[in-house]
Amino acid sequence: MRKLIFALFAVAILAIAAGCENPDTNVKTEKTLTINEITVHYSGDVSLSQAKAVLNFVRDNFQINGETDVYVSKSENSYTVKVTTPYRSADEIDKRTAFYVKILASKLAQDVFNGSPTTLKLLNGDAKEVFSASSKYAYIESNGITVWYAGVSGDDAQKVLDYAVSFAGSGPWDIFIDGSNPYTISAMSSFNSKDEIGDAEGAYKKMVSNLSERLGGKVILRVLSPAGDEIASFSS
Repeated sequence: MRKLIFALFAVAILAIAAGCENPDTNVKTEKTLTINEITVHYSGDVSLSQAKAVLNFVRDNFQINGETDVYVSKSENSYTVKVTTPYRSADEIDKRTAFYVKILASKLAQDVFNGSPTTLKLLNGDAKEVFSASSKYAYIESNGITVWYAGVSGDDAQKVLDYAVSFAGSGPWDIFIDGSNPYTISAMSSFNSKDEIGDAEGAYKKMVSNLSERLGGKVILRVLSPAGDEIASFSS
């Protein structure tokens, strides 16, 4: 059952290869940090430790092919990170990659900038923006299962994570919570259409019932394809 229900989120989403050299951007940069093939250009109000953290983040979450430039800037309490990529236009970015980048923006905000609003932008070889995503979720994780949450408390997110671990044992598995009236919970799956769900429907209905009891409210469970599209919905 687990192989049917759980999407390999980290594997199914294509890594982003970067390889543009020295793009001419409008990002004001004052300092640079280079390690191996990654160069981070960062403004004066971004600390060296943050620049290092961004560099490590890009190294760990992007597939690097050649010299890669990253631009980090701060405006009041918000951060913008721009990464050079081989994408020439938005049309070349498939749904899975776009969905991955949207989640990556939230991960970047929490891992590097202590949850401050963060925008992640992909640049082409001419330093033009081809895709942009802003942070939305905080996240917690255990046993390879990650719960991303917005509009709910950390306690509610922990309840969902504890249930997911008891239900699945281990991941990779990604679950999203949006709001609490009702709780809209989106679960990644390996299914591409509702017709593929089959016998797993019973497991999803059980999840709805159990999560509704644990959270003490109505639950709408959305089943997502690996591209992040809703393919089915169940409610308590």
